[in-house]
Amino acid sequence: MSRLFRQAHGEFLDRHERFDPQLELSLSFLPNQRVADEPGDFDLLRYDFDIETPLIITTEAYLLFGLYHYGRSYSASSAFGTANNTASINAEGSFGDETLTAAGARLGLGWFLNENLLMEIQTNPGVYSDLENSLGHKDYDFPSSALFTYRAIDNFFFKFGARYSQVYEDAPWLPYLGFSWEMAEGLRLDLLAPEFIELSFWPTASTSFAFGAEVTGAQYRMHSTLFTGKQEANLQVQEVISYIGVTHRFSDSLSLQARGGIVLAGDYDLTTGAEQSTNLANRFDRVEGALDQGFYADITFGINW
Repeated sequence: MSRLFRQAHGEFLDRHERFDPQLELSLSFLPNQRVADEPGDFDLLRYDFDIETPLIITTEAYLLFGLYHYGRSYSASSAFGTANNTASINAEGSFGDETLTAAGARLGLGWFLNENLLMEIQTNPGVYSDLENSLGHKDYDFPSSALFTYRAIDNFFFKFGARYSQVYEDAPWLPYLGFSWEMAEGLRLDLLAPEFIELSFWPTASTSFAFGAEVTGAQYRMHSTLFTGKQEANLQVQEVISYIGVTHRFSDSLSLQARGGIVLAGDYDLTTGAEQSTNLANRFDRVEGALDQGFYADITFGINW
């Protein structure tokens, strides 16, 4: 079955998107980040695990299964979050250090409606939380997408569809629109608005250089243990990153990617989860505003099978 599927659609699948390992282990570092006019700053360490693998079910379709874990570790200076807040919020009246987790499963279906049109439907249910106290229904989310890829000519793939996620706080439902274009041998441009754009050059089959931009983020549920009763609220993070990077494939199975760049912008709405306190003196004034520009770097280890 797999051999027949590859005979029919292998070239389409090899060319319709940029290189994407089936298993990815990555670390990202964003030091000395600041939010609008908020005093102080924070360092962000992201540690991610992502795995997905297809299961061929017919010569025209496959199922997709996977798991993901995205961790965000914030280390804030003592001044960060102190504006308009009192020391009763925590020991110093600041936002403090926090760890956020997004973890869940990937489930999807890919179906070739004809030899030039692929439909991909995917949902990624999981928990998005600080994992403190017991979890409620607001600690869970289900980022999902439906994407159609049409091969107009051998080297140009047009893409359209829709997606749901909390990357954009005020617009969780947005359309997908983009393309993948092999402009010349080894040179390609991939765009999928509103998430990423990348220009990549493969001078050899094993090494590529890339320049691009992407938007990352999510909404997490925060819980406070500082007060009696259940105190919780939503925390929103978003980063807009521009990068240059290099990818090297040591073999068909192993790859390594390194990127460095700039945090161009972002949208942060931070909370300790104490917004619902009935005591106004104990309420945490939200850290809300755009990210200042700053440094970004990541490294990703990939495995294919």
